[in-house]
Amino acid sequence: MLKLVIKGVMRAKARFVCAAAGVAAAAGAVSFVFSLASTNAAQAPALAERAAAPWAAWQFDAKAHGADLELSAVAVTIDLRPGGRVLQGPPARAVVAKAPDGSSYSAAPLVEGRWVDGASQEPEVVCCKNALRRFGRGKCPEIGESVKFVGRKGTMTARIVGYLAECKLPRGFPDVFANDAAFGRLAAERHGTVSFWRSEPAGVEDVLTPRSESVAAAFKSDETRRMDYARPLMLIAAILTALALLVNSLLLSVEANRRQIAILRTIGAGRLSVVVFVAEEAALSALAGLLFGVVASIAALKLYVILDKVAFPVGMFLDFRAIAVAALAAPVVAIVAVLFALRPALSVRPLDAISVRPRRRRHSMAIAFAFGFGAFVAVEVWGASLMRGFIPSLEWPDAIVSLLPSGASSFDVEKLRGLEGVERISELYPLQLDFAGQKDEPPRDRAPSRRGDPSGRRGRANALFLAAEWLPKFKFVEGSHAQCAEAIAKKGACVISLMISNARNLHAGDELAVETGRGPQKEVVKIPIAGVVDVNWHMVTSRGLLRGLNGTSPMTDGPVFVSFDTIEGLDPRPSPSVRMTHLWVEYKGRFLAEHGAFKAGRIVEGEIAAALGNPEDLTVRLHARDEIADGTLAHGTDVIGQAARVPFVFLAILAIGFVAMLSAEADARRREFAVLRAIGATRGQIAGRLCASALKTALLGIALAIPLGAAAGWYFSAGTARMWSGMPHYFVFPWGIVAEGAVGALIFALLVAVPVAAHLARSRR
Repeated sequence: MLKLVIKGVMRAKARFVCAAAGVAAAAGAVSFVFSLASTNAAQAPALAERAAAPWAAWQFDAKAHGADLELSAVAVTIDLRPGGRVLQGPPARAVVAKAPDGSSYSAAPLVEGRWVDGASQEPEVVCCKNALRRFGRGKCPEIGESVKFVGRKGTMTARIVGYLAECKLPRGFPDVFANDAAFGRLAAERHGTVSFWRSEPAGVEDVLTPRSESVAAAFKSDETRRMDYARPLMLIAAILTALALLVNSLLLSVEANRRQIAILRTIGAGRLSVVVFVAEEAALSALAGLLFGVVASIAALKLYVILDKVAFPVGMFLDFRAIAVAALAAPVVAIVAVLFALRPALSVRPLDAISVRPRRRRHSMAIAFAFGFGAFVAVEVWGASLMRGFIPSLEWPDAIVSLLPSGASSFDVEKLRGLEGVERISELYPLQLDFAGQKDEPPRDRAPSRRGDPSGRRGRANALFLAAEWLPKFKFVEGSHAQCAEAIAKKGACVISLMISNARNLHAGDELAVETGRGPQKEVVKIPIAGVVDVNWHMVTSRGLLRGLNGTSPMTDGPVFVSFDTIEGLDPRPSPSVRMTHLWVEYKGRFLAEHGAFKAGRIVEGEIAAALGNPEDLTVRLHARDEIADGTLAHGTDVIGQAARVPFVFLAILAIGFVAMLSAEADARRREFAVLRAIGATRGQIAGRLCASALKTALLGIALAIPLGAAAGWYFSAGTARMWSGMPHYFVFPWGIVAEGAVGALIFALLVAVPVAAHLARSRR
């Protein structure tokens, strides 16, 4: 039986090579990606030592400074505006440290400018460039330019006098050094110290900030983290790819060897012999593919590391667990593939030995192709459906303006009446309050606070109360806009978001219970609910910095819309201490159409700052709803695109299966093609028929993939949405992206089919 299998393999090499290539691609991809992740992680200590070396050059050692050297440090945000745009992503953060005194630090590893002048009365800073670049990209301010740093209690504008040598620093490590004049303005912001020391016998090996967290862990690159997220998808896609190509090969093998199997059945071979025949070919393909894939992945990783010695100072590390998983998965995939092929193999009858009717099976390749494209569709539907819940609703006001950190007097809003292009402007009064009835420990769906607040308050679920002069015309799920606006103004009622409604099973007519005050003065207040709105608020409240004020958590379960009178009664702070920190702005339609969201925002932003007297103790930052939506879509598309590349790469590998399919079809239609050649058909026409067959198969696979992929994407997005308690779940099918992917899938198929068809037309005379 084994000889018969080997003869069949030698006679149809294309089929065997395609099956082995599928297993090789899957095993190689898993081995390469997992080993690359291990290699990246292994570089962390060396990268940390390399980054810490410049600080060691400043003689931060035990002999000169005792057991430890401690620097006062302040965590701040930076008011960066590349190209004049207010950053719409997460705020740029920095840790500002007081520049060390003494001449030994004048030898700081600067690449531009000079070290700060401790005696200067002008605020000066030296920065790491990464602190002033968004996600490590973008142009930094020039030497001599000023940058505003925003703390919790005030701002500090300082001139940049130098840049430190390029290095990636871990979170919490000081990346801005300020002189006394600059740091003195932020002294009230001090949140702790940063410790440095040199390990024995010499050389910086560990720098801990704080001591309980190793810096080396912070040097895991973003690429490594993305690989961690993509590894489950990679593993699933690899297994499906290997299975699809192996099943396709076995089904084609059954059809190609139908006569031989029928003859075996005629001379007395039982069903077990047929099973052994199919299993042996599957085992040969899986073994050959596994060996080639693992060896090729190791060689590729070795070459990759050699070509970038800077990023991989300690060399290559193999993930033997991934190789073991691939080795264990290969026989499992082979067994499953055999199970798929058994039915057509066992259906072969002895009478098929004398049948001359050609049998063409394209369904196996169509299903294999559907696996690849279906995974792509599933990823896109999954991502688009999740993104739908984060794109700001069009019903939000045109812009939110933040006046942080100190805010302005509420009476100053009268100075802002009659601004150019502004239809309506109102103070936006935010207040976060915990839901009543919670235990002290953080809920299951809340991560513990990084700051380690022992009260657990930062981990408690809360609502973001918002008060303004008007209630926007959101999409109402329960109640109506007119009824709710009246209830808010006259009855002290509230309108909650759909997320709170889902998470807490609250509806119109119920009461929302929250806690006000602290300690012995804590009390529970119940507010009647007038309506529920389906509004996407996540990115608006995040970019507008509405959350996390006054020591509250930056996480929230959603907004609650109330009147000024209601929110003042809920706010435990004395009225004189409450200042205006945010504004809601609605543009005039003609003004927005003339200038667009970006220019209109800069005009209004400048007017607001001028009307408030351009105060130095706060920043005026306008966050336009449409800019936030564009930034959210761009970032989401980028993230989803990275995830979608995994199945699309395997789709290209699956296209190799067309080689086996076309080769088997050419053999099955040998007589037909000979007749066509005899009556004058050209080789191009024969090749065209084979290409048409490949195109029909690809189209069938895409048609199967779209509904199956959409269903899978919907299922996975529903599961992912459950990570955010109560978050509304939407179904979005991105037709444009799927159409582009379908065209790309067809191109993959034709790129393989056209040269193969041309070769087969020449070789079949």
